[in-house]
Amino acid sequence: MHVGGTVVLIVTVQPDGTVAKAKVESGHPLLVAAAEDAVKRWRFEPGPDTSETEIEVNFKGDLQ
Repeated sequence: MHVGGTVVLIVTVQPDGTVAKAKVESGHPLLVAAAEDAVKRWRFEPGPDTSETEIEVNFKGDLQ
């Protein structure tokens, strides 16, 4: 389908660095599930508290 664009997620990160949840802020509906799945596998540096951060996942639409 060659759909490209950016999906913006608000990600909640646990103190151990794992992603607790990802809330979609914007992006093409066909790309949202792939972006959520990818980000939920990420591991962040551990910290003292639960935190939130905005993540942009970019997809290239033209595969040549």
